[in-house]
Amino acid sequence: MHIVITGASSGIGAALARELGDDPADTLTLIARRREATERVARGLAAKCFVVTHDLSDEGVATSWIAEAEEQGGPIDVMINNAGVENIGYAYDADPDQGLSLLRTNVLSPMLIARALLPAMIARHGGTIVNIASVAAFAAMPLQAWYGASKAALATFSEVLHAEVARHGVNVVTVYPGPIKTAMSDAAYEVYGGRKGVVGLLPEGSPVRLARLVRRAIERKRARVVYPSFYELGRLMPWLARWLGDRTTLRAHPRTARD
Repeated sequence: MHIVITGASSGIGAALARELGDDPADTLTLIARRREATERVARGLAAKCFVVTHDLSDEGVATSWIAEAEEQGGPIDVMINNAGVENIGYAYDADPDQGLSLLRTNVLSPMLIARALLPAMIARHGGTIVNIASVAAFAAMPLQAWYGASKAALATFSEVLHAEVARHGVNVVTVYPGPIKTAMSDAAYEVYGGRKGVVGLLPEGSPVRLARLVRRAIERKRARVVYPSFYELGRLMPWLARWLGDRTTLRAHPRTARD
């Protein structure tokens, strides 16, 4: 099986690589901007690994890696669109160029990658696409206007895609992580004043546990993963998310974090 993971150098992407890279019979293509960090992840895996240095903030070359990856590892069976940027700050004074880069990374490139791979998967009557969205898709906090909008767009695309291709034997999994203990979430918490107040009450998950749930969803052909499960409340009751958001303490300095 040939598995591709974007944003594989750290955080959730690295956890996914470790979870899915335990079978020597499989091939993993790991895509990230930071080659050295990605190679460190690859060295610890049993699967055969190829590392591709690629920046998905340029949607014009979003799919340029596919031909070489399939030449090395065969047709792609599982595509995990995990690479993402989190832009923390007030929407009214955000840098438009930074926001557009975020949208290209979080939305346009995953959409184009799915578009490029699906015809072959449909022809084979098999394959999986996993899109790592976020609970921000339905429960974005203040300072997450650009990020929340991007994840809402990706989630909508992914959920609709699942309905469109299921009859062809292709599964699309939409993943909604809440706060996950990674370097990117650490940077975000700093802006909200740390893990205290309303923000500190929110459950925080483990990238290792999330990776296991994603693997289970792939194997069992599930449509979505929400983790920690507490955030199902936000999906089912968006008013609760807005209530919490309205009571969030904000700090003055915006930060940008990225995996």
